[in-house]
Amino acid sequence: MHVPLDHHSRTPVYLQIKQAVLDAIREGRLAPGARLPATREWARQLGVNRSTVAMAYDELLADGVVESFVGRGTFVARQKLAEVARLDERAARRTPARKMVWEGMFSERAQSPVVESLLDLYQVSTLRDVISFSGSFPDAASFPTREFRNSLHFAERTLGDEIYRYGPVAGYERLREYLAQRMRESGSEVTAENIIVTSGSQQALDLIARALISPGDAVAIENPTYPGAMTAFALAGARLLPIPVDEDGLCVDVLENVLKVQRPKLVYVVPSFQNPTGACLSWERRRRLLALAREHNLPIVEDDYGSHLRFDGDALPHLKALDDTEHVIYVSNFSKSLLPGLRIGWCAAARPVIARLTAFKQNNDITTSPLLQAALWDFCRRKRYEAHLEKIRPIYRARRDLMLRRLAEDFPAETVWTQPAGGLFLWVTLPPSLDATELLYQVRQQGVVFSRGRLFYSDNPKRNTLRLSYGHVTLEQIERGMRVIGTTAKAMLGRATGRTAERFHSQTVPLV
Repeated sequence: MHVPLDHHSRTPVYLQIKQAVLDAIREGRLAPGARLPATREWARQLGVNRSTVAMAYDELLADGVVESFVGRGTFVARQKLAEVARLDERAARRTPARKMVWEGMFSERAQSPVVESLLDLYQVSTLRDVISFSGSFPDAASFPTREFRNSLHFAERTLGDEIYRYGPVAGYERLREYLAQRMRESGSEVTAENIIVTSGSQQALDLIARALISPGDAVAIENPTYPGAMTAFALAGARLLPIPVDEDGLCVDVLENVLKVQRPKLVYVVPSFQNPTGACLSWERRRRLLALAREHNLPIVEDDYGSHLRFDGDALPHLKALDDTEHVIYVSNFSKSLLPGLRIGWCAAARPVIARLTAFKQNNDITTSPLLQAALWDFCRRKRYEAHLEKIRPIYRARRDLMLRRLAEDFPAETVWTQPAGGLFLWVTLPPSLDATELLYQVRQQGVVFSRGRLFYSDNPKRNTLRLSYGHVTLEQIERGMRVIGTTAKAMLGRATGRTAERFHSQTVPLV
């Protein structure tokens, strides 16, 4: 029996097969007692999975249209005409169900500008079939999947049923001990009791916001900064106090002036390869920021997504490593440097803070996967993480260098950009007359996307800025994608200049 399948239809294929059988019965092409083709045979003829045909038969069985006999096959039921008629009658009587109207149901927080910006950023970063400079994640080609799979097998063999039960809320003890040891090697005075394992650094920020922020509290935050942090604090009811960022990171002198008139509950900072600018907080500013924290009893949330991704210059100490008074809450993760799908991060802080975060995590998701934590511990203890970092640093350096060359050669002359010594991002400021939103619209038609800079501002967004990520694009994609963006920006600038000249000419009165 011929079935014209439409693989682009919204109707699942198995329902198309079911409908074809019903039509054949209704039109008399299948008589009562007729045998339907075997599922394997029909699947081969239709070019579909055997399970797809089986699902169609199951639907027909449930409706009483066919009968199935073990060892004999599937047959059109003897009462098939009455059954099909009843199906037709039910369909005719069925009135379209009224769908839930969700507009107006969302809370004020869910409709806030920071949430809208996050949705915008997510939609662009998850587009397929484009060259994307938007996402902040590593290249899948660099994933050490075979090695990590070996660690998964090790964890399953050696730990048995333990890893399938709920684990400790604060995290797998051996992993916490490894993380504490790693931080002590960097100068931080922490133990496993100072660490909680989280489902990525985003959960850590959410827990911190819940534990420390009451509605109306102020949070000093970099401007521009990571949108996920803005969202976490804003949804907790915080007022965001924007502090500018320059080539040396957070402008600590501006923060100092703010502290003279306002009492923020905490300050959020990304000291190493700041997201989105790629700037590094200078040594002097790190020391001054800690001094201000002590002077004003001000907690510092240090978001360290990528200090281990440095490929130029000497490393600077974490704020946590310089902190001997427990003012710093340190947050990090494995998402940007290893396997984003692990969703494993951690937070290191004073024990009273960890206790509160653990209580909130208990209510949030109970525990982060014990299996993945145990596998990650095994992966790290075998020095595979360090080996992986050694492998990917030169790859990222080469991509950054190519992106810098393309900026110099392909973009308008007035364009300026950062030159980060590590991390995943470049920050680009176009000529003032260009709008990054319009540029994104133009290059999207050519198969290229990036992150508009305005999504990273909590105040006074600069419409001519954009963030470019080189973490997950190949050299070939950088060559083509950057040329598309630069050429399009030049064309837009030429049109803008032409319109300005035309307006000037039309307003000039000849001297006679």
